[in-house]
Amino acid sequence: MASFRDMPCGTVCALAVALSAAPAMAQQIDHAQVAASALEADPSIDFDPTSVLVRFAPRADEAAIAKALASVDGWVIRRFTIVPGLAHIAIGVPVEAALATLAKSGAIEYAEPDFVVRTQEALPNDEKFNMLWAMHNIGQTVNGDMGTHGADLRGPRAWSMCIGEPDELIAVIDTGTLVDHPDLAANIWVNPGEIEGNGIDDDGNGYIDDVHGWDFFANDNDPSDPGHGTHTAGTIGAVGNNGIGVVGVSWECRMMPIRFIGPLGGFISGAIASLEYALGHSVRISNNSWGGTAFSHALYESMAAACDRDHLAIAAAGNLARNSDVHPFFPASFNLPNIVSVAAVDNDDALAAFSNYGPTTVDLAAPGVTIFSTDGSDYGFRNGTSMACAHVTGLAAMLVVDFPGWTCLQVKDRLLETARPVDAMQGRCVTGGVLDAAAALDIEPPPADTAPTVAILAPSSGSVFDAGQSVAFTAQAEDAEDGTLSPLVVWTSSLQGLLGTGELLVATELELGKHTITASITDSAGNISRAYRSIVMVAIEVPTAPIAVRATRGADGARIAWMDRADNETGFEIRRERRINGQWGEATIAGWVPSDVETFVDASLPGGTYRFAVRAVRGSAQSEWSLWASISLP
Repeated sequence: MASFRDMPCGTVCALAVALSAAPAMAQQIDHAQVAASALEADPSIDFDPTSVLVRFAPRADEAAIAKALASVDGWVIRRFTIVPGLAHIAIGVPVEAALATLAKSGAIEYAEPDFVVRTQEALPNDEKFNMLWAMHNIGQTVNGDMGTHGADLRGPRAWSMCIGEPDELIAVIDTGTLVDHPDLAANIWVNPGEIEGNGIDDDGNGYIDDVHGWDFFANDNDPSDPGHGTHTAGTIGAVGNNGIGVVGVSWECRMMPIRFIGPLGGFISGAIASLEYALGHSVRISNNSWGGTAFSHALYESMAAACDRDHLAIAAAGNLARNSDVHPFFPASFNLPNIVSVAAVDNDDALAAFSNYGPTTVDLAAPGVTIFSTDGSDYGFRNGTSMACAHVTGLAAMLVVDFPGWTCLQVKDRLLETARPVDAMQGRCVTGGVLDAAAALDIEPPPADTAPTVAILAPSSGSVFDAGQSVAFTAQAEDAEDGTLSPLVVWTSSLQGLLGTGELLVATELELGKHTITASITDSAGNISRAYRSIVMVAIEVPTAPIAVRATRGADGARIAWMDRADNETGFEIRRERRINGQWGEATIAGWVPSDVETFVDASLPGGTYRFAVRAVRGSAQSEWSLWASISLP
């Protein structure tokens, strides 16, 4: 993997200049330029060689944080608000060295690379022609390939029930969107709290002149771009019935362009900032036609936080032609209820050759081959799960409009339960089917039902446990309509998936590493609530043996004392032997005391000669026994 040491000397010197002291916004801009330059210099890099993502420990004060930053010659680029303590920091040492150093700091819960993610588009090799088979397939020929009648999302039937709503806001988190495209401009979001061009942050959200969104790749107020993001935006919400071009799934909507991906990819830090920006404007639906194979705790926790704020993230399943159950692709493969993972099918309802699939990790499929949409200042065809993802996003936005009382999880359930079954997707995704807009919209809204509540009572967030140690999880869940639901709590781990169910769960084989534990509860109406805890499983360090063991007679028996040299023990074991006919025997463990005690009384021993040894204990790990200390009792 690339790091500072892989870069030319001149590049490193330039980075050092760019990272010099400057106001916060200027530093963000400088670092965005530095990261983009690193990606341009080596398009194959897996992560930014000049920064990492960290989560500061809740107990860490600013002095401890400053010390941790100094240890990697670092400084804070951005403190996120979506997850408490989450930050993006620049570093002055190679990434691998920074991660190793920060892992030893008590001020840091975790540190990870700022991974690169890329758009999920399979480059087309088809001729361009104006035909939206995905919306309405009557068996027409597309680039010499005759489609199958009805292999579509039944757009005309869906539009007879709903065409969208101008007040419904969709975040298009991508490479940017051409805001003045003639078939998009009327549906592009305009920030009501910002005055264009006055150089002032009118709405006080930290972004100056963010009239149409924000560019987190270049860190400026121009998220406009003619490429991939413009194509997905057209599928989501190109203006309908205007006599030109194409139509999106949702004719009338407002799309918020957010750019964090450049020509060669983008970074996880930009994805988190993009999501945080969207949530700051109460956006409930986002399109995420991008991803990568590296798991990010920071992005996982950010997506989980978005779930708590009733946000549904539609995500491309990936274009690696792999089973995502075996080879995850993120964020689509995150084990989170607010993620919808989308595979791609062609105009015959067949799984696209490039598309990922997964019986448990991919939710449904949608049209993703030879998709015609806005592209540049004109129109064009593209292929990919990116394009499939955009179809689902458009429909999700329509469901939010049609059924305003629904939660994002109810919207997801509706998308999945109305998927049209097709043979090619049986055993390839959760639903075994393809998006069906008409079926999804043809429903009466369910009766109102309050969501349940769930709280994790133990362990506390940030708790550290030794490998092999049993961890007891307890939760309490209630619902206004259903009463106590605690026995039905479902426990999952970000590292291991499902752990079990119940009000009390004792886990005995947790993997080493940082686990984000989720307790979820579902009531009889299908409403779901969740609570989260972070715990860390660490390898056991053997404690140091005690020294200077002494045995003396006291009024209450043999009194044993020692000097503690360990700082990680949980207690001490005391071993005793008796001298019989000139030999030591009757070996036994005389007792145990906790870690803050350095004495032990062995009471009511009969007369004779005894010897005692002590060892420090931490779980299944024990120190060597100390030297013996002998005593004779009358």
